[in-house]
Amino acid sequence: MEEKKAEFLELYHTLITRDGKEDLLDWLTQSDFFTAPASTRFHGNHEGGLLEHSLNVYHCLVGLLEHAGLKEQYSDETIAIVSLLHDACKVNYYKKGTRNVKENGVWVQKEVYEVDEKFPCGHGEKSVIILQNFIRLTPEEICAIRAHMGGFDTSVKGGEYFIGKIFERSKLALLTHLADMEATYLIEEKENT
Repeated sequence: MEEKKAEFLELYHTLITRDGKEDLLDWLTQSDFFTAPASTRFHGNHEGGLLEHSLNVYHCLVGLLEHAGLKEQYSDETIAIVSLLHDACKVNYYKKGTRNVKENGVWVQKEVYEVDEKFPCGHGEKSVIILQNFIRLTPEEICAIRAHMGGFDTSVKGGEYFIGKIFERSKLALLTHLADMEATYLIEEKENT
């Protein structure tokens, strides 16, 4: 985990230069960002899963932008912000708990992560709100972070169509979503719970 933290910090310090970045990093460092899981039951549901996922999304996004011939259209800073920080909404979002599970026919108590939401205002939009408290995001960065869940966003389930509209207007938003899906379903594993 220390290697992943060092990689994140190197990317952060090298690529992100805008005002407020030090306050944002202080907040991340004082939070559980580097030790939190990425989810409770799905990808990265282990200590350090959020950090691992953030780095995976960064590497996937760089690859997708290169493959699409779009890498030069976006600054390294924008790419780093939307990928490394897209899940800021998950900071201080989980807590440890226990669940009874059957192993070899015997019920045992197993440690798991549970949601402990303190600021319930969505997923992508919550990340945008948190980040905007520290750094100024561009409109395209806002759209990429806001829409990174794609069809998994609860607004889509309610019949909203704006995620598709964002993807029509922003290749960065679409590729951020695809990078998130690639990291989640092709690279990361979940631990049995």
